[in-house]
Amino acid sequence: MSQFHPTRQTLIAKIRNQHDEGAWDEFVNYYRPYIYTVITRMGLGHDLAEDSVQKVIMTLWKKLPDFEYMPDKCKFRTWMNNVTRKEVLNAFRTAGRYDRRLDKASTMEEWQPNDEMPDIYVIAEDEWKLHVSKLAWENVQNEFSGKAMDCFMLFSQGKNIEEVCEELDLKANSAYVLRSRVSDKLAKEIRRLDQELS
Repeated sequence: MSQFHPTRQTLIAKIRNQHDEGAWDEFVNYYRPYIYTVITRMGLGHDLAEDSVQKVIMTLWKKLPDFEYMPDKCKFRTWMNNVTRKEVLNAFRTAGRYDRRLDKASTMEEWQPNDEMPDIYVIAEDEWKLHVSKLAWENVQNEFSGKAMDCFMLFSQGKNIEEVCEELDLKANSAYVLRSRVSDKLAKEIRRLDQELS
């Protein structure tokens, strides 16, 4: 995956230009997996989720030229999640009407989204953390080689210091330093991406 280092203002400006296909390809590449995961976590199956993701992306594309970026009031991600939530509600309503027609269940009560739907903002926040962490990992993993990555991965798998040192033929101090270098770089990249993409 290519390095992604725009400023927030540059990213918003680039994707607001509906004629910049490269910027939209980059936008879709970075945000589509996140939108899809949020939608499926809200309960839509794969086919409906795929349709909904396309609708969300199209809505963002249409409305973005009028979107005013005010980071002190509302993150871009918050606006995107509101668009996603609205699309999921529409998908559930449409599916509910279709299912009721098929079942000829005219006596059924109308589906109430607040009764059954999980909170999109909780789901979105959880998925955002995972999404940004994955992107950060892809960006930093090639910056380290050999024992630094091996050491970090072994600690991440739950190995204790003795196991890590034995497996990599390291002293404890070296193992801790190597893990810390990777961990610090990863944390810094997570913070950067969260700020740049939110």
